[in-house]
Order: sequence, then C-alpha cells, then structure tokens
Amino acid sequence: MPQVFLAIGILAVSTAPLFIRLAQPTSPILIAAARVLIAGIVLGLFAGRSWKRILQLPVKKLALCALAGLALALHFALWIWSLSLTSTTASVALVATQPIFAGILGYLLLKEGFRRQESYGMAIAALGTLVLAGGDLGGTSSDALIGDALALGGAIAVPAYLIIGRALREDVPLVAYLALVNLVAGLALLVVGGGIGVSFTGIGQEEFLAMIALGLVCSVLGHTLLNHCVRVVPVHLVSLGILVEPVIASLSTWVVFEEVPTAPAALGGFIIIFGIYVGFGWRRAGAN
Repeated sequence: MPQVFLAIGILAVSTAPLFIRLAQPTSPILIAAARVLIAGIVLGLFAGRSWKRILQLPVKKLALCALAGLALALHFALWIWSLSLTSTTASVALVATQPIFAGILGYLLLKEGFRRQESYGMAIAALGTLVLAGGDLGGTSSDALIGDALALGGAIAVPAYLIIGRALREDVPLVAYLALVNLVAGLALLVVGGGIGVSFTGIGQEEFLAMIALGLVCSVLGHTLLNHCVRVVPVHLVSLGILVEPVIASLSTWVVFEEVPTAPAALGGFIIIFGIYVGFGWRRAGAN
C-alpha cells in the first residue's frame, strides 16, 4: 500500500509546474503562499481533535514544527521563483537533486557515511548540473542561470523539511502536523511578500483557479501522501521516487505550453537523474 500512495503522490506533485505556469505572472511569493495556505486550511479542517495533541507538544517539538514550516516556505519560494526564470526541465531536474543534499545533511547532522556508489552518483549528478548550467551560461540572458541556482536552493530545503517530519513521526498526528507546517510556511511567505512590496490584488480568474488547484492537488493530495510515505519508508527512497517528476512535468508543459527543452537542459537533466539513480537507486531495502 505505501507503494500505491507513493505513486499517486508523485503523480499529484508532478502537476505543480503546470499549475504554476498557469498562475503566472502572479508573484512567485504569492503563488507559494497561496499553495501552502490553501493546504494548511484544508488539512486543518480534517485534523479535528488531533489539534489537541499539537497543543500539548513541548516547546522544543513545536519549534521543530515551525522550523519545518520555514524550510517548506523556503523550498517553495525558491523553486516557484526559479520556474519564472528558467525552463521547466531545468528547474525540476535541479530540484530533484534533493537526495544528494539529504545524504549531505545525513552526514553532517546524523554522522551517516557515504557509500562508494553514492559518491559516484553524486559526482555524475554534479556533472549533469554543470552541463545544464553551462547551456544557460552560454545564453543571452543571465535569468536562466539565476533560475538554476534558485532551483538548487529549493532542493537543499527539502531534506531539512523531510528529516524534521521523520523525527516527529511518533509524536505528532500527520494531518495536524502538515496543517501546522503549511500554515507556518504560508504566514512566513506573506510576511516576506509584504516586506518586499508584493501586491496581493489584481489576480485574474485563471491564475486564481490555478493556485487553488496547486494547493489542493499538489499539496493536500500529493504532499500528504508523500509525508505519509516518509513515515514508513526511508527519506531518500521517497526522494528517489520523485525522480519521475521531471519527466511528467516536462511532458505536461511541453504539451500545454509547447515548451520544448533545450538540448543542454534535456541532456543535463538526464545525467542528473541518472546520477541520482546510480547513487541512491540501487540500495537494497535490507540495507535501510
């Protein structure tokens, strides 16, 4: 059953770039805030009596929940911003490097070592990143390269969010936890948006509906299922499963917006995904 939930969750989150494109030119900060606030409100309604357990948590664990919310806000703000500057293929391929950063954080925080094949995979993925970024570097605008950097920043935030969720899995009801984390993320994004002068008005009907779909399909359905899976299977395996997201996302924007990936983006993206598969995809379940 976790495999089925993982497949549905991956399919749901893979539609995110499509909805984000449809929501543009709305500010990336506002799109990100709408996504997590919608998710937080809907999940909060389903949490019911689980809120009581949240309120009974010690301050340290509440602080961890808040930290997870900030990591989620950072991820969405950077990644959604990247989609306004670089191609869908480049953005989703780079944000898919999250298993690499999960391994690095595991080494730094949990003192987990790297296996040789993981080092090989990270090196291959790094090469793919250089190929992809090299193609953007040779372009006429620096926007794509900035978008690539933002997507990598979004990838770094994901493992922090997932690791905190895994640490709290025995103490916090899943739905209430996700509601709290999304609400914290949404409030943080609204504060940042207000601070930098983002306008919260003038959103068209199509953009508004796209943001609602983004919150309901990608966050409420997709992220809830992925967070359920991360409580019963290793974090890096959930991240690994998400590697099909670049394929689905690129195909959807190709069909709807005729956004054909550039050769460096397609080649670099393939090398990145192959590298992550080499490094993390061949782990046997018994080794975890």
